[in-house]
Amino acid sequence: MRSPQLILLPEADWDDYLSGKCRAESDWSQSNQFETVGIYRWQQNYILVWENESQATFFQTTLSPYGRFHSFTTIFEDDYSLITANDREALIFPAPPGRFVQSFGVEQTGELQEKHQAAMEDLQRVKRLELADEFPEFEDAYLASLRQQHEFVRSVFFYPIRGIWWYHVGRRVKFNRPIDLQQVILEN
Repeated sequence: MRSPQLILLPEADWDDYLSGKCRAESDWSQSNQFETVGIYRWQQNYILVWENESQATFFQTTLSPYGRFHSFTTIFEDDYSLITANDREALIFPAPPGRFVQSFGVEQTGELQEKHQAAMEDLQRVKRLELADEFPEFEDAYLASLRQQHEFVRSVFFYPIRGIWWYHVGRRVKFNRPIDLQQVILEN
């Protein structure tokens, strides 16, 4: 796999996004104690990132040719993480061990955060997970996550053939279901 690159846009270019294209997300972030990390370019996408270090959580808005998508990523100790997104594509591939992914057809950022918060609390209660003491830099965490996903998918027996099932069936089965229901489906 060629190493993916996130390109941080100069701060001088941020205003067009923060007070223009993504003003609603920017306002929501400020009112919910998320601080601006930066705006990145990755392939055809622009990724606006905010963080709340006390919750070990990133909030992302991705502007792509296919639409606008939101996600929350919480980092736990021992390489565990939780991702809550509002696009089905987040569910295409199986999650590597220690990563929990859920996605809902929710447009309101606050409602998506509530679903993320509920799953966070469940993981902390049921799996006894603790929030990461050392919160990573976004770029490091994002690129490491992509590499981990790539390595995990390639380790799955017959992954090119299974990819057809993952794309056409797997992501639809998991969409609009919280992580606890996903685990029940996978275990049975």
